[in-house]
This record gives sequence, structure tokens and C-alpha cells, in this order.
Amino acid sequence: MHIKHLVYLLIIISLVSCEQKQKKYHTDKDIYNYGAKNDSSVFYFNKGWEHILDYGQWTLSEKAFRKAVAFDSTFIIGQALVGKNTTDLKERIEILNDLNNSQIKVREDDQLILEVTMITLELFNARGQNVKLDKDFLSNFLSTAEKNYRTFIHKYPNESYIKAEYIEVLNAIYGPELALDSLHILTTPKQKRIPFFISYAATLESDLGNFKKALAIADQFNDQINDPNIPQPYVLYGSIYLKMDSLSLATPSLDKALELDPNHIFAQRFKKQLQTKLNTNISND
Repeated sequence: MHIKHLVYLLIIISLVSCEQKQKKYHTDKDIYNYGAKNDSSVFYFNKGWEHILDYGQWTLSEKAFRKAVAFDSTFIIGQALVGKNTTDLKERIEILNDLNNSQIKVREDDQLILEVTMITLELFNARGQNVKLDKDFLSNFLSTAEKNYRTFIHKYPNESYIKAEYIEVLNAIYGPELALDSLHILTTPKQKRIPFFISYAATLESDLGNFKKALAIADQFNDQINDPNIPQPYVLYGSIYLKMDSLSLATPSLDKALELDPNHIFAQRFKKQLQTKLNTNISND
């Protein structure tokens, strides 16, 4: 058996084992508060994830994470997520310094999330300052994220947005085929109806070149959102059309997404890719 296929098989076996454990322990008591001291902080923390992952509302997401911290100034993971979402490099550097110097004790399960987020801040800050990181930084980061998120979702299978982050990490490491299988295996029936998991399935299908299926899922996603003022359906369609080289269809979708939320990082990236392709086409004419 080819080593790549063996690794794939071992990971799928591990995921099935994880899914079986989730069924066994899937109870309301697994809901996690991430170290926040009051319900308002937890509410806005989850709202922050919902805005950014389900609806592509990056601006509203940052505001929600800031509200979570406003209700609890000792909410360390909330502070870290503010740092991850802010576009202010100086603020992000200060937040990472504060987190590194914090004397607040963090529980073991909180530390799993905090460690990954702090490495993310280090990565963002290095990019913002044009600082070259160690050649193994990214691979070590992804390895840590995979390990920490896997441990966390085994214990708290109801925590949808950390599970979403985990599947994104699997995609970054192993590619869209395994990530798509993981999405189908790991999500609970309730989670399968969450907008992120629907839209990300479309993204992964398009990465695999299954454009007809990706667009069908995108239509399902758009019907579920049913709101022309939500950016994410436009981003999803735009990204799929971009991969299809249907640039005339990608352009209005991405333009509309950025009109609704100029801070949408992925829409910005897709727009740059689109412009590069358009410029290349002009040069070749």
C-alpha cells in the first residue's frame, strides 16, 4: 500500500473512532465556556464565531469578540480572538505581549485553544512586520493545531466552531478529500445544518474539481441563508467561479461580498487572485 494511502486510512480510522466517542458522550454538559466568567461573554464569544464562519461578517465578528472581553476583562481566550480578528498590527502585537505576560491561570482545556491562537498571532505579526519565521514554523503550527483541536473536540463534540477550525487544519495538512470525509464523519446531525459546514463542503468539493456538486451545495447554502445582505454566499459563489475560471461570474460575486464587508479577508484574497487572472488574460490577448 502506498504510504500516502496508508496515512489516509489511519487518519480515517482515527476519525471514525472519534465519531463513535462523540456519540457516546454527546450531552448538553459538554457545552464549554472557554474560561469566561459570565454568560454574556460566552454569548458574544460564540456570536463572534458565528458571524465570521457562518456568515462571513468579519467586521461584526470583531465587534462581538470585543464585547465578550468587555463583559469579562479576564477572559483570556476572548482577548486572543480579538487579537486574531483585529486589523490593527500594533494592537495585535500588544495583545500577544499581554497574553505572554499574563498571570491569569488558564485551565488545561482552555490552553489547547489558547496555544493555537497565540501561534496564529505570532504568524500574523511576523507577516505584518515582514519578519522571516523559522522554516519549520508553519508545519509545527499546523501539527500543534491538529493535535490540540483533535483533543478538544473529542472532549467537547458539541463545540461546532473549534470543530470547524480543526477541519480547516486537516485541509491545510492533508488536502480537501480527507477534510471532506472528516467533515461528514465528525459533524453531528445538528452540526450538518450549521451554515459553515454546508459552505465548507461546497468549498472542498470545488477544490476537488467537483464544480457541479459544489454549485449545488452553494445553492443549498444560499437558500438557507436567504438574506442578500450576508456576504458569505457571494464569497462562496465567487470562489467556486474563480476556480472554474468563470471570471465574469466571479467578479460581481466578490465585489458584492466586499461591498457588504470590506474586511472579509478571504474575499480580499480571492479578489486579488481574480485580478491577477484578469491581468494575465489581458497580457495574453
